[in-house]
Amino acid sequence: MPTVLALASEGGITVNGPLVVASFNLFGITFNLTESVIVQWFVILILLAVVLILTHNMKVVPETKRQAAAEWIVEFFTSTVDSTMGNKYNKYRPYFMALFCFIMVNNLMGLLGLRNPTADVSVTGSFAIITFFMVQVNRAKTGKFKGYMKSFVEPLPFMLPFNIIGEFANPLALTLRLFGNMVAGMVISALIYFALGNFAVLVPAVASLYFDIFSAVMQAYIFIMLSMSYISSAECED
Repeated sequence: MPTVLALASEGGITVNGPLVVASFNLFGITFNLTESVIVQWFVILILLAVVLILTHNMKVVPETKRQAAAEWIVEFFTSTVDSTMGNKYNKYRPYFMALFCFIMVNNLMGLLGLRNPTADVSVTGSFAIITFFMVQVNRAKTGKFKGYMKSFVEPLPFMLPFNIIGEFANPLALTLRLFGNMVAGMVISALIYFALGNFAVLVPAVASLYFDIFSAVMQAYIFIMLSMSYISSAECED
């Protein structure tokens, strides 16, 4: 059972945050090394191993299923980014491919009995903040300073406060969507285990296929699709 969920001795279910493994002070500020950080390091090692395996001894013409799989993955994300954002955003292909894989593997950590880092709002929030800054950079690059400032008062000046709220609403929605879905999946799975007790044989396994696998992949895909949409739509005229 993921550590975010623990069956209490009196027969209830307790929802906890990530465990704090260690704490240290720096310039008078306390920093916590949490379970979420450690699991993400583990995820990075997993992805590094997969990349090294898939790209080892590559040929101009694929001779192995391993290289064919690697090329299919690259082609899939190339077409996904191009169809969503347009060919002029092709430089974003590596980023969104890496982001999808990172979020997806984080979502799947529950299958190994570890806590999903994406069930930590600080983790999903960090992904959303990156998207937020990419949106602002793209708007500033396409409209320069004049166009960037003008975009906040379009179509009419009184829309300024609403446009500002909208800028912060998007990353907040990205944060809570991924966080909420991953926590909800773990809570529902725990409730199923708890309700069935000793009879928890088939139903939890079926539920796990959805919440631990299908939902994990879909939530990662939805996150990058929304991020691509926000970034590509953040264009303004000079």
